[in-house]
Amino acid sequence: MVMTHKARILAAAGKQSVDKLPFGSRIDLWYNYHAARGTLPEKYKGCTEIDILRDLGAGGTVVLGGEQVRTGNSSRARLITLWDTTFKNVEVLSSEEGPVKTVTYVTPKGTVNIKTEFNRTEGYLQGYIVERLFKNEEDYPAIEYLLEDSVLVPDYVEYTRLAGTIADDGVIRCGLRTSPMQYIMRDLMGYEAFFYELADNPQKLEHLYETAKELWKKQLVILADSPAKILSVCSNWSDEIHTPVFRKYFVPWLQEATEFLHSKGKLTLIHADGEMKRLIPLVLESGIDVAEAWSPAPMTSVTTAELRKAWGDKITIWGGLPTLIFEPTCSDEKFEDYVINLFREVAPGNNFIVGMGDNFPIAGDINRIRRVVELIEQYGILPIKI
Repeated sequence: MVMTHKARILAAAGKQSVDKLPFGSRIDLWYNYHAARGTLPEKYKGCTEIDILRDLGAGGTVVLGGEQVRTGNSSRARLITLWDTTFKNVEVLSSEEGPVKTVTYVTPKGTVNIKTEFNRTEGYLQGYIVERLFKNEEDYPAIEYLLEDSVLVPDYVEYTRLAGTIADDGVIRCGLRTSPMQYIMRDLMGYEAFFYELADNPQKLEHLYETAKELWKKQLVILADSPAKILSVCSNWSDEIHTPVFRKYFVPWLQEATEFLHSKGKLTLIHADGEMKRLIPLVLESGIDVAEAWSPAPMTSVTTAELRKAWGDKITIWGGLPTLIFEPTCSDEKFEDYVINLFREVAPGNNFIVGMGDNFPIAGDINRIRRVVELIEQYGILPIKI
Protein backbone atom coordinates (compact mmCIF):
# COMPACT_ATOMS: atom_id res chain seq x y z
CA MET A 1 0.00 0.00 0.00
CA VAL A 2 1.36 3.38 -1.02
CA MET A 3 1.57 5.84 1.86
CA THR A 4 0.55 9.50 1.61
CA HIS A 5 2.93 12.36 2.46
CA LYS A 6 1.05 12.98 5.71
CA ALA A 7 1.09 9.32 6.68
CA ARG A 8 4.85 9.05 6.07
CA ILE A 9 5.64 12.18 8.10
CA LEU A 10 3.51 11.09 11.05
CA ALA A 11 4.80 7.53 10.91
CA ALA A 12 8.44 8.64 10.94
CA ALA A 13 7.68 11.11 13.72
CA GLY A 14 6.20 8.26 15.74
CA LYS A 15 9.15 5.90 15.06
CA GLN A 16 7.07 3.67 12.78
CA SER A 17 7.99 2.06 9.47
CA VAL A 18 7.66 3.90 6.16
CA ASP A 19 8.08 2.80 2.56
CA LYS A 20 10.46 5.62 1.60
CA LEU A 21 11.92 8.77 3.08
CA PRO A 22 9.15 11.25 3.95
CA PHE A 23 9.54 14.73 2.51
CA GLY A 24 8.15 17.57 4.60
CA SER A 25 9.29 20.69 2.78
CA ARG A 26 8.75 24.24 3.98
CA ILE A 27 8.51 27.11 1.49
CA ASP A 28 6.66 29.88 3.36
CA LEU A 29 9.64 32.28 3.41
CA TRP A 30 10.02 32.04 -0.38
CA TYR A 31 6.28 32.00 -0.97
CA ASN A 32 5.38 34.98 1.24
CA TYR A 33 8.20 37.11 -0.16
CA HIS A 34 7.27 36.54 -3.79
CA ALA A 35 3.50 36.57 -3.22
CA ALA A 36 3.82 39.99 -1.52
CA ARG A 37 5.88 41.39 -4.40
CA GLY A 38 3.97 39.73 -7.24
CA THR A 39 7.08 37.83 -8.33
CA LEU A 40 5.89 34.24 -8.02
CA PRO A 41 6.63 32.18 -11.16
CA GLU A 42 3.87 32.74 -13.70
CA LYS A 43 2.46 29.22 -13.34
CA TYR A 44 2.14 29.66 -9.55
CA LYS A 45 0.48 33.08 -9.40
CA GLY A 46 -2.74 32.78 -7.42
CA CYS A 47 -1.62 29.46 -5.93
CA THR A 48 -1.27 28.59 -2.25
CA GLU A 49 1.86 27.04 -0.74
CA ILE A 50 0.26 23.61 -0.78
CA ASP A 51 -0.84 24.03 -4.43
CA ILE A 52 2.79 24.59 -5.38
CA LEU A 53 4.07 21.67 -3.32
CA ARG A 54 1.46 19.39 -4.89
CA ASP A 55 2.60 20.44 -8.35
CA LEU A 56 6.20 19.64 -7.36
CA GLY A 57 5.18 16.26 -5.95
CA ALA A 58 6.43 17.12 -2.46
CA GLY A 59 4.89 16.81 0.95
CA GLY A 60 4.96 19.92 3.07
CA THR A 61 4.54 21.64 6.38
CA VAL A 62 2.49 24.82 6.61
CA VAL A 63 2.52 27.22 9.56
CA LEU A 64 -0.85 27.73 11.25
CA GLY A 65 -1.91 31.38 11.14
CA GLY A 66 0.53 32.35 8.41
CA GLU A 67 -2.19 33.21 5.93
CA GLN A 68 -3.89 35.53 8.42
CA VAL A 69 -0.71 37.49 9.03
CA ARG A 70 0.17 37.59 5.34
CA THR A 71 -3.19 39.17 4.48
CA GLY A 72 -2.75 41.81 7.17
CA ASN A 73 -5.40 40.49 9.58
CA SER A 74 -3.12 41.13 12.54
CA SER A 75 -5.96 41.25 15.05
CA ARG A 76 -6.72 37.59 14.35
CA ALA A 77 -3.21 36.34 13.69
CA ARG A 78 -2.16 33.63 16.15
CA LEU A 79 0.99 32.30 14.62
CA ILE A 80 1.02 28.49 15.20
CA THR A 81 -1.22 28.71 18.32
CA LEU A 82 -4.63 27.09 18.77
CA TRP A 83 -6.26 29.68 21.02
CA ASP A 84 -7.19 33.33 21.40
CA THR A 85 -6.10 35.27 24.48
CA THR A 86 -8.39 37.63 26.35
CA PHE A 87 -8.11 39.28 29.78
CA LYS A 88 -10.43 39.68 32.76
CA ASN A 89 -9.08 42.87 34.32
CA VAL A 90 -6.52 44.23 31.87
CA GLU A 91 -7.32 47.03 29.43
CA VAL A 92 -5.71 46.52 26.03
CA LEU A 93 -5.05 49.56 23.83
CA SER A 94 -3.75 49.26 20.28
CA SER A 95 -2.47 51.86 17.83
CA GLU A 96 -0.55 51.86 14.56
CA GLU A 97 1.88 54.41 13.15
CA GLY A 98 3.12 53.39 9.74
CA PRO A 99 4.40 49.82 9.92
CA VAL A 100 4.75 49.92 13.74
CA LYS A 101 1.96 48.58 15.93
CA THR A 102 1.93 49.50 19.64
CA VAL A 103 -0.07 47.40 22.11
CA THR A 104 -0.43 48.81 25.63
CA TYR A 105 -1.60 46.74 28.59
CA VAL A 106 -3.06 48.68 31.52
CA THR A 107 -3.08 46.50 34.64
CA PRO A 108 -3.79 47.22 38.32
CA LYS A 109 -0.05 46.65 38.89
CA GLY A 110 1.19 49.06 36.23
CA THR A 111 1.24 49.71 32.47
CA VAL A 112 3.50 48.05 29.92
CA ASN A 113 3.63 48.18 26.14
CA ILE A 114 5.21 46.42 23.19
CA LYS A 115 6.00 47.81 19.74
CA THR A 116 6.16 45.56 16.70
CA GLU A 117 7.09 46.47 13.14
CA PHE A 118 5.36 44.70 10.24
CA ASN A 119 6.98 45.12 6.84
CA ARG A 120 4.48 43.99 4.23
CA THR A 121 6.96 44.35 1.37
CA GLU A 122 8.93 41.43 2.83
CA GLY A 123 5.92 39.14 2.87
CA TYR A 124 6.22 38.82 6.62
CA LEU A 125 4.87 36.02 8.76
CA GLN A 126 5.46 37.80 12.03
CA GLY A 127 6.61 41.23 13.05
CA TYR A 128 9.92 42.44 14.39
CA ILE A 129 9.80 43.51 18.04
CA VAL A 130 11.33 46.99 18.18
CA GLU A 131 10.42 47.71 21.82
CA ARG A 132 9.90 44.85 24.25
CA LEU A 133 7.31 44.50 26.96
CA PHE A 134 9.98 44.32 29.68
CA LYS A 135 11.96 47.55 30.05
CA ASN A 136 13.33 47.28 33.61
CA GLU A 137 12.69 45.57 36.95
CA GLU A 138 9.77 47.91 37.71
CA ASP A 139 7.81 46.00 35.01
CA TYR A 140 7.80 42.65 36.83
CA PRO A 141 4.51 43.21 38.74
CA ALA A 142 2.55 44.36 35.66
CA ILE A 143 3.86 41.56 33.44
CA GLU A 144 3.13 38.90 36.06
CA TYR A 145 -0.38 40.28 36.48
CA LEU A 146 -0.83 40.21 32.69
CA LEU A 147 0.14 36.54 32.55
CA GLU A 148 -2.06 35.60 35.52
CA ASP A 149 -5.04 37.53 34.12
CA SER A 150 -4.85 35.82 30.71
CA VAL A 151 -7.86 33.78 29.60
CA LEU A 152 -7.19 31.26 26.85
CA VAL A 153 -10.06 30.45 24.52
CA PRO A 154 -9.53 27.31 22.40
CA ASP A 155 -10.00 27.94 18.68
CA TYR A 156 -9.54 25.03 16.30
CA VAL A 157 -11.47 26.54 13.37
CA GLU A 158 -8.46 27.71 11.37
CA TYR A 159 -6.62 24.44 12.00
CA THR A 160 -9.62 22.44 10.76
CA ARG A 161 -9.94 24.59 7.65
CA LEU A 162 -6.23 24.36 6.85
CA ALA A 163 -6.15 20.62 7.52
CA GLY A 164 -8.94 20.18 4.98
CA THR A 165 -6.94 22.17 2.44
CA ILE A 166 -3.72 20.23 2.98
CA ALA A 167 -5.50 16.88 3.27
CA ASP A 168 -2.94 14.06 2.88
CA ASP A 169 -0.20 16.21 1.37
CA GLY A 170 1.43 17.37 4.56
CA VAL A 171 1.06 18.49 8.15
CA ILE A 172 0.41 21.76 9.94
CA ARG A 173 3.04 23.23 12.25
CA CYS A 174 1.21 24.42 15.33
CA GLY A 175 1.38 24.41 19.11
CA LEU A 176 3.68 26.53 21.26
CA ARG A 177 5.97 29.11 19.71
CA THR A 178 8.23 28.91 22.75
CA SER A 179 8.71 27.28 26.12
CA PRO A 180 8.13 29.54 29.15
CA MET A 181 11.77 30.52 29.63
CA GLN A 182 12.38 30.94 25.91
CA TYR A 183 9.44 33.36 25.86
CA ILE A 184 11.05 35.37 28.65
CA MET A 185 14.51 35.26 27.05
CA ARG A 186 13.64 35.96 23.45
CA ASP A 187 10.31 37.77 23.36
CA LEU A 188 9.72 39.41 26.71
CA MET A 189 13.20 40.72 27.58
CA GLY A 190 15.61 40.00 24.76
CA TYR A 191 18.72 37.94 25.42
CA GLU A 192 20.99 40.73 26.68
CA ALA A 193 18.49 42.04 29.21
CA PHE A 194 17.69 38.48 30.28
CA PHE A 195 21.25 37.70 31.33
CA TYR A 196 21.50 40.99 33.23
CA GLU A 197 18.30 40.09 35.07
CA LEU A 198 19.59 36.58 35.73
CA ALA A 199 22.61 38.13 37.44
CA ASP A 200 20.96 41.14 39.12
CA ASN A 201 17.43 39.97 39.95
CA PRO A 202 17.43 36.14 39.99
CA GLN A 203 14.56 35.80 42.49
CA LYS A 204 12.27 38.11 40.52
CA LEU A 205 13.19 36.33 37.29
CA GLU A 206 12.51 32.93 38.87
CA HIS A 207 9.10 34.07 40.09
CA LEU A 208 8.25 35.40 36.63
CA TYR A 209 9.26 32.05 35.16
CA GLU A 210 6.97 30.15 37.55
CA THR A 211 4.11 32.49 36.64
CA ALA A 212 4.69 31.98 32.93
CA LYS A 213 4.91 28.22 33.39
CA GLU A 214 1.41 28.10 34.91
CA LEU A 215 0.01 29.84 31.83
CA TRP A 216 1.93 27.50 29.52
CA LYS A 217 0.40 24.49 31.31
CA LYS A 218 -3.03 25.83 30.36
CA GLN A 219 -1.83 26.03 26.78
CA LEU A 220 -0.80 22.37 26.92
CA VAL A 221 -4.33 21.38 27.91
CA ILE A 222 -5.70 23.15 24.83
CA LEU A 223 -3.12 21.40 22.65
CA ALA A 224 -4.02 18.04 24.15
CA ASP A 225 -7.70 18.56 23.29
CA SER A 226 -6.94 19.72 19.74
CA PRO A 227 -7.23 17.65 16.54
CA ALA A 228 -3.50 18.08 15.86
CA LYS A 229 -1.34 14.97 16.16
CA ILE A 230 2.12 16.55 16.30
CA LEU A 231 2.68 19.70 18.34
CA SER A 232 5.50 22.20 18.74
CA VAL A 233 6.71 22.74 22.32
CA CYS A 234 9.68 25.11 21.82
CA SER A 235 11.85 26.66 19.11
CA ASN A 236 14.84 28.72 18.00
CA TRP A 237 17.92 27.95 20.07
CA SER A 238 21.62 28.55 19.64
CA ASP A 239 24.10 26.94 21.98
CA GLU A 240 26.26 30.01 22.69
CA ILE A 241 23.19 31.68 24.25
CA HIS A 242 21.16 28.81 25.63
CA THR A 243 23.68 26.32 27.04
CA PRO A 244 24.04 28.09 30.43
CA VAL A 245 20.29 27.89 31.16
CA PHE A 246 19.13 24.97 29.03
CA ARG A 247 19.54 22.17 31.56
CA LYS A 248 17.86 24.08 34.40
CA TYR A 249 14.89 25.56 32.57
CA PHE A 250 14.44 23.94 29.16
CA VAL A 251 15.04 20.23 29.73
CA PRO A 252 12.56 19.88 32.64
CA TRP A 253 9.90 21.82 30.71
CA LEU A 254 10.34 19.71 27.57
CA GLN A 255 10.15 16.54 29.65
CA GLU A 256 6.98 17.70 31.41
CA ALA A 257 5.30 18.90 28.23
CA THR A 258 6.19 15.73 26.34
CA GLU A 259 5.05 13.42 29.13
CA PHE A 260 1.70 15.21 29.34
CA LEU A 261 1.10 15.30 25.58
CA HIS A 262 2.17 11.67 25.21
CA SER A 263 -0.48 10.74 27.78
CA LYS A 264 -3.02 12.34 25.43
CA GLY A 265 -1.77 10.50 22.34
CA LYS A 266 0.20 13.41 20.85
CA LEU A 267 3.75 13.73 19.49
CA THR A 268 6.07 16.62 20.39
CA LEU A 269 8.27 18.66 18.12
CA ILE A 270 10.99 21.27 18.61
CA HIS A 271 12.20 23.74 16.00
CA ALA A 272 15.96 23.11 16.06
CA ASP A 273 17.43 25.40 13.42
CA GLY A 274 20.37 26.95 15.27
CA GLU A 275 23.87 25.94 16.37
CA MET A 276 23.21 22.79 18.40
CA LYS A 277 26.59 21.21 19.16
CA ARG A 278 26.59 21.72 22.94
CA LEU A 279 22.83 21.26 23.21
CA ILE A 280 22.69 17.85 21.49
CA PRO A 281 23.10 15.73 24.66
CA LEU A 282 20.67 17.97 26.56
CA VAL A 283 17.99 17.69 23.88
CA LEU A 284 18.39 13.91 24.04
CA GLU A 285 17.38 14.08 27.73
CA SER A 286 14.23 16.00 26.90
CA GLY A 287 12.18 13.07 25.60
CA ILE A 288 10.82 14.99 22.61
CA ASP A 289 9.83 13.05 19.50
CA VAL A 290 10.99 15.24 16.60
CA ALA A 291 13.69 17.86 16.00
CA GLU A 292 12.42 19.82 13.01
CA ALA A 293 14.27 22.31 10.77
CA TRP A 294 17.58 20.56 11.44
CA SER A 295 20.24 22.72 9.81
CA PRO A 296 23.48 20.77 9.24
CA ALA A 297 26.96 21.81 8.15
CA PRO A 298 27.87 24.07 6.45
CA MET A 299 25.08 26.12 8.09
CA THR A 300 26.18 24.91 11.52
CA SER A 301 29.19 23.01 12.85
CA VAL A 302 27.46 19.60 13.04
CA THR A 303 26.84 17.14 10.19
CA THR A 304 23.71 15.07 9.95
CA ALA A 305 25.84 11.94 10.38
CA GLU A 306 27.17 13.29 13.68
CA LEU A 307 23.70 14.14 14.93
CA ARG A 308 22.40 10.74 13.85
CA LYS A 309 25.19 9.03 15.78
CA ALA A 310 24.49 11.11 18.90
CA TRP A 311 20.73 10.56 18.94
CA GLY A 312 20.43 7.16 17.30
CA ASP A 313 16.76 6.31 16.84
CA LYS A 314 15.58 8.15 19.94
CA ILE A 315 14.68 11.41 18.19
CA THR A 316 13.33 11.71 14.66
CA ILE A 317 15.34 14.26 12.69
CA TRP A 318 13.38 16.47 10.28
CA GLY A 319 15.47 18.58 7.92
CA GLY A 320 18.98 18.05 6.58
CA LEU A 321 18.73 20.17 3.41
CA PRO A 322 20.60 23.43 4.13
CA THR A 323 19.18 26.58 2.60
CA LEU A 324 22.26 27.36 0.54
CA ILE A 325 22.05 24.24 -1.64
CA PHE A 326 18.87 25.64 -3.21
CA GLU A 327 20.62 28.89 -4.14
CA PRO A 328 21.83 29.47 -7.74
CA THR A 329 25.40 29.73 -6.42
CA CYS A 330 25.26 25.98 -5.76
CA SER A 331 25.68 24.00 -8.99
CA ASP A 332 23.25 21.24 -9.95
CA GLU A 333 26.04 18.70 -9.46
CA LYS A 334 26.87 19.90 -5.94
CA PHE A 335 23.18 20.05 -5.09
CA GLU A 336 22.58 16.43 -6.10
CA ASP A 337 25.77 15.26 -4.42
CA TYR A 338 24.68 16.84 -1.16
CA VAL A 339 21.20 15.27 -1.26
CA ILE A 340 22.50 11.81 -2.12
CA ASN A 341 25.14 12.02 0.60
CA LEU A 342 22.43 13.02 3.07
CA PHE A 343 20.65 9.78 2.24
CA ARG A 344 23.88 7.89 2.95
CA GLU A 345 24.23 9.65 6.30
CA VAL A 346 20.76 8.61 7.45
CA ALA A 347 20.76 5.07 6.03
CA PRO A 348 18.88 2.79 6.49
CA GLY A 349 16.52 5.78 6.67
CA ASN A 350 14.24 5.08 9.60
CA ASN A 351 13.16 7.96 11.86
CA PHE A 352 14.18 10.64 9.40
CA ILE A 353 12.09 13.21 7.51
CA VAL A 354 13.70 15.09 4.64
CA GLY A 355 13.13 18.80 4.98
CA MET A 356 14.58 22.28 4.89
CA GLY A 357 17.02 23.61 7.38
CA ASP A 358 15.29 25.87 8.06
CA ASN A 359 13.32 27.18 5.07
CA PHE A 360 13.43 27.45 1.30
CA PRO A 361 15.39 30.62 0.43
CA ILE A 362 13.97 33.67 -1.34
CA ALA A 363 16.42 33.30 -4.25
CA GLY A 364 16.09 29.52 -4.42
CA ASP A 365 15.32 27.49 -7.53
CA ILE A 366 11.87 26.07 -6.71
CA ASN A 367 12.37 23.28 -9.25
CA ARG A 368 15.04 21.77 -7.04
CA ILE A 369 12.26 20.63 -4.72
CA ARG A 370 10.97 18.49 -7.58
CA ARG A 371 14.49 17.13 -7.99
CA VAL A 372 14.56 16.12 -4.30
CA VAL A 373 11.34 14.19 -4.93
CA GLU A 374 12.98 12.42 -7.87
CA LEU A 375 16.11 11.60 -5.87
CA ILE A 376 13.99 10.12 -3.07
CA GLU A 377 12.30 7.89 -5.63
CA GLN A 378 15.71 6.83 -6.92
CA TYR A 379 17.71 6.48 -3.70
CA GLY A 380 15.33 6.93 -0.76
CA ILE A 381 13.36 3.68 -0.75
CA LEU A 382 13.76 2.03 2.64
CA PRO A 383 15.97 0.41 3.66
CA ILE A 384 18.41 2.77 1.94
CA LYS A 385 21.36 1.00 0.34
CA ILE A 386 23.64 3.53 -1.31
